[in-house]
Amino acid sequence: MLEVRNLTKHFGNVKAVDDVTFKVENGEVFGMLGTNGAGKTTTMKILACILKPTGGIALVDDLDVTKNQLEVKRRIGYLPEMPNLFEKLTGREFMNMLGTLRGMDAELLEKRVDSYINILEFGDFLDLEIGTYSKGMRQRVAFASSVLHEPPILILDEPTSGLDPRYSKMVKSWIRDYTAKGHTVLMSTHVTEIADSLCDRVAVVHNGKIVGLDTPDKLKKSLGAATLEDAFVTLVEGG
Repeated sequence: MLEVRNLTKHFGNVKAVDDVTFKVENGEVFGMLGTNGAGKTTTMKILACILKPTGGIALVDDLDVTKNQLEVKRRIGYLPEMPNLFEKLTGREFMNMLGTLRGMDAELLEKRVDSYINILEFGDFLDLEIGTYSKGMRQRVAFASSVLHEPPILILDEPTSGLDPRYSKMVKSWIRDYTAKGHTVLMSTHVTEIADSLCDRVAVVHNGKIVGLDTPDKLKKSLGAATLEDAFVTLVEGG
């Protein structure tokens, strides 16, 4: 479970997150939908214990992220929007390194790496240096590395960025299967089609504020919109 109450984050005079409140239940895919600079990434970084809030409360499994950082980090997997990968390591070495740092058992880690090799179809690329990878391959390695330990809560910032439609579909299917096991996923996207097809509920974020929050179908119905894209535009222009 994730929850933020009246969350704010200021950078000087800029309100990146402005009095944001929402709750993500177990077994739910909750999407933050907004353009670049809307406040999605800042909110996620607060929940991932990377940034401290200016005000309000952010909770992970009822643990305050400002007071229980170590425990919070044990419960989450975090995929940043622009992951930093070690160029001179192979994909396999990078995944093994992160799994080891998280204290995973060596045998389990090997099984998980092999599993994601199959799921994301890495093939022989996983044993080449990351510096040789395409953007899509980098994103696949970053995604696999963030979920290797299969935590109860995932915070995924633009998880399908850089992926072609086939691999994007694989990742979306994996996320659906993951929440079906009772896990929680908070994800951001600026693509309305992804939010509409994947998310149980969506928070439309604009200028640091939530301007709409409901299921995609209810958002469309309440605004008389044929598509979530139309609903998004209506909410953003009205906000």
